[in-house]
Order: sequence, then structure tokens, then C-alpha cells
Amino acid sequence: MTLRSKLVLPINMILVLVLGAALAWEWRRSEATELAVLRARLDEEARFIRAAHGSLGGSTRFADYLGAFCHATDAAASPEHQVALVDGGVLIAGAAVHARQPMDPLELAGLGEGAWLRRRGQESYLVRVSEQEGRKVVVAESTRALRGRVRARILVMAGWYLGLGVVLLSAVNAVMRRAVLGPIRRLSRAVRLLEQGQLGVQVDAAGGDELGALGRRFNAMSSVIAEQAESGRRELETARRVQAHLLPPPESRIGRLEFAGRCIQAGPVGGDLYDVQPLPGDRVGILVADLSGHNVAAALHTAMVRAIVWREAEQAESPGEVLERLNERLCRDLPEEHFATAFFGWFDARSGRLHYANAGHPPAYLLPPGGLPRELGPTGPLLGVMPGLPHGSEAVEMEAGGALLAYTDGLPETMGRDGELWGTDEMLAVFRSGGADDPARVVARLRDRAAAYRGPGTPQDDVTVIIARHLPPQE
Repeated sequence: MTLRSKLVLPINMILVLVLGAALAWEWRRSEATELAVLRARLDEEARFIRAAHGSLGGSTRFADYLGAFCHATDAAASPEHQVALVDGGVLIAGAAVHARQPMDPLELAGLGEGAWLRRRGQESYLVRVSEQEGRKVVVAESTRALRGRVRARILVMAGWYLGLGVVLLSAVNAVMRRAVLGPIRRLSRAVRLLEQGQLGVQVDAAGGDELGALGRRFNAMSSVIAEQAESGRRELETARRVQAHLLPPPESRIGRLEFAGRCIQAGPVGGDLYDVQPLPGDRVGILVADLSGHNVAAALHTAMVRAIVWREAEQAESPGEVLERLNERLCRDLPEEHFATAFFGWFDARSGRLHYANAGHPPAYLLPPGGLPRELGPTGPLLGVMPGLPHGSEAVEMEAGGALLAYTDGLPETMGRDGELWGTDEMLAVFRSGGADDPARVVARLRDRAAAYRGPGTPQDDVTVIIARHLPPQE
């Protein structure tokens, strides 16, 4: 047995064992994380369905809405999407637009409150049953796409490990072939620099052999990557500046309302939006919206939503009317697979009342002086799915010293290191403890608590929060 065989065989065995153990651990971790994300999305869809039923009742339009909702939220990678609403063992309405083997919704509802993994033939499903006031919302989705993403991630990791193994074995052979060691080391250093962000890095590609040709190809590739990255960076920076310009100052005051807000994007641009504007009739408008997507298109759609809302708010008689008109425009202009949620309201300084509408958005909370937060839940379905849907409005007393908290789902759905979601309990505790405090301080506490729970790195989703406080007369 040659010396090369004595070195290569043990290294190959070690690499295979380490790779297998690492891939098995990553497979389990990735699958658990993906299931947690899918469950959070199914919980959100259950909330959307419940809000739509509250607005449409058990009419045929509700059944039509479920079909449209199922179609709008059904990605091509998960064709077995299924939704239903069951009341006391009776199916009110259900939809399974693309399900090739639809399951019995009554049987699924019988599983009880919780999240369940079920198999049907060769397919595996995550079933979420959410019960409230005797009504059960059933949302089921195939885990095929989830497992496909996990497999793709594992394949990528396997490719990286394989590349590392090739580099190590080449280093062993280079001891016996010193003519190869130098060029490989130079290329390896250049790749590391490229990974670290030194785009456009070049290597000495002298020589007419294969390594020389590889060096020249690397130089050409590095130059192309640098040019493309710079072009993309300029475009994203332009979009980021435009989107940042649309946001109000972090702290402001309009009449008797004092505001503070933050929008933390998961990437250079995002789909979250918040804004405050004075309106005719001694009113102050408050808008928080969340559009699906985290790309330049989503950023452009936020600008469209902002413009439509403030234009319609000047003449509309209620916030619900504003969201109805916004829904018509989004159904016409948004791509079919996109949708939006929004909380919009205005504070009437003359009456001291807050008029609001909530289109499938997470509930806002109103904190009276010295009291407990009051939930301001949905008044209509989410936006951009089906035209012609009604959106109601509500009005509540906003006492002097009281505060309003509005946010996007990225805040309570902040995922910790263990894969668990932050939730609303601590968020409301921070909001309540702030009470009559400066809104900017309360917003900073919410941001810091969520960041501490998440740990290092960027958030998984855009996070937006705004607090408005009704100033007492002496302030």
C-alpha cells in the first residue's frame, strides 16, 4: 500500500463520518425550524379565516372567499393546501382548490385544538386546528415543500463539505507534488477573500497548464461577480433610500398625539410600512401595513399603499371605507400570489375617539391610563385577495394619557435560538409597564427585548412597531 493510500483512506473515512453526523443533526434541526415556521403561518391563516367569517358570516361569499384565499396562499410547492370552518360538528365552509387527495375536514376538526402531523398515502401534512367559541378553523398543508427545502439545504451543505474534503486531500497530495501546492494555495486564498466580501480579487494566473487556466477563469468570474454585486448594491441602495424617505420621523407630535415608531427590515428593503399624517377635520391618521415579500417589488407596493390610503382618507367617511378602496386597487395591481394586511385609523381630537379598521392585521392594543390593554381586533379580511369585500370600522374612546400600540407580525413572531416564537405576552407586558412613559422609550424597549430574544443576526421578518399617546392637557 502506498503512502498516498495510507493518508487518503483514513481522511476519507473521517470526512464521511463527520459529514454524516453533521448532516443528520442539521436535517433534524432544519426540519424542526421549518415546522415551527409553517405552524406560525397556519396560525396566521386561521386568524385570517376567522376574521373573514366575522365579516361575511356563513354566506356563499364566505365559501367563495375561502376558495380565493386558498388559491392566493397556495404556492406551487405545496399543492395540498386545505382550509375549513367547522361549527359544532357541522361544516360551515371549506376549500381545497389544488388538493389532489382532500381530507375530510370534520375528521380533521375532530383531532381537537393543536397542531398535528398526519400521513395520507405517500404525503405528510401539518394540520392546525384552532378553536374559539365552539368554532374550529382547520388549516392543513402538505409538508412536501418543507421537506424539499430541507433536502435542498442538506444537499448544499453536503456540497460544501465535499469541497472542503477535496481541498484537504489536495493538500496531502501537494506534499508530494510541490508544483501544485503553490497555485492551489493562491486560489484558496482568493476564494476565502471572495467569501469575506473582497469582490474582484485576482490571483496570479501565469502558466499555460490547467491551474493557470483555472486561475484566469477565476479572475474573470471574480470580476463579473464584483460588477454584478455593485450594480445590485446601487439598485438596492436607491430603493432603500426611497423607502426610508417614505417613513415618518422616529419621533413626532401632531396636535395632542405624540408618536414614536421603528421599522426594522429583514433585508435592504422590505414590505412593512407605518405612517402618521394630519387629516382634515382636526383628525390624525395612523397607518401600519404589511405586504407579502421582502424585495424591491414589495418596497414599491408599500409606496403605492401609502399614497392610496392618504388620498382616500381625506374624503372617506370611515377607515373601513378607506381599506375597501385600497383592497380594490390591490386586487387590480398586486400579483396574484401577493396580499397585504393593514391597520388604519384616525384620532378625532374633537370627540376624543379613535376610529379604526383592521384588514386581517395583528390586533392593535389600546391602553387606558392605569388600565389593561384592550385588543382592537380585525374588522375585515386581508387585502388583495378578492375584490368587493366589505371592511367594517369601530370607534373607541381614547382618554388623555392613553396609548395605542400597532405593529406587524414580525414582532410577536420573532424566533428565538430554540426555534420558539416570542409571542404577545411579553410585548404587552412591556407596553403596559410603559404606561404614560415617553413612546420612544417604550418602542426602544420593545425593540431591545425582541432583539435579545432573537439573538445576533437580522430578524427573520420585517419588524414594525408604532406607539401613539394622547397627551394630557398640561403637556
